[in-house]
Amino acid sequence: MQASTAQKQAKAVDDRDRLVAQLMDFMHVVMRTCGGHGGFLQAVDELGLSLSQLKALQLLGGLGSSEMSLKQMGDSLGLSLPAISRAVDGLVHRGLVTRTEDESDRRMKRVKVTPEAEELMNHLFDVRFAELERVFDLLTPRERTKLAGALALVLQREEIAGLLPQKETR
Repeated sequence: MQASTAQKQAKAVDDRDRLVAQLMDFMHVVMRTCGGHGGFLQAVDELGLSLSQLKALQLLGGLGSSEMSLKQMGDSLGLSLPAISRAVDGLVHRGLVTRTEDESDRRMKRVKVTPEAEELMNHLFDVRFAELERVFDLLTPRERTKLAGALALVLQREEIAGLLPQKETR
C-alpha cells in the first residue's frame, strides 16, 4: 500500500525535527568541547574585540574586496547606526577596516576590511578549526568517514556550495 501525501509530509517533518534535534545535540558537544584555554572565545577576548566588532568583521570579510555602507552593515547585523558606527570606529582605530565617504553621497560612509583584518579572521578560523578537530577526535574512524560522506553530499548542492568561501588555486 502506498503512503498518502499527508503521511509522506508528516514523515518529512519528523525527519527534519529529528535532524534538528541531532544537530543541536552535536552543537552542545562542540560548545562543551571548545572554548576552553586557547579556544575561540579566549582568542576573541585577547584581541579585545566586542561582539559587534566581531560580527562586523565577519560580515565584511565575506565580501572580499567589496565595501559596504554603515547603514547596510547596521541593517544586516540588526544594529542601530550609532552602535555600528561605534564598532567601526574601534576597528578603524586598530587598522582593521577603512572608512571613506561615498563618492555619490558624502553623508554616507563606506567600510572595507584591510589585509590585517583578513589575517585576524583567518587566525580566528584556525582556532575554531582546531577546536573542531578535538571534537572529531572523539569519533571513531568509521563515524568520521560517514559524517564526511554526508557533509560532502550536502556541500555539493549548488545553493549551498555558492555560500562557501572560494578556495585558492595553486
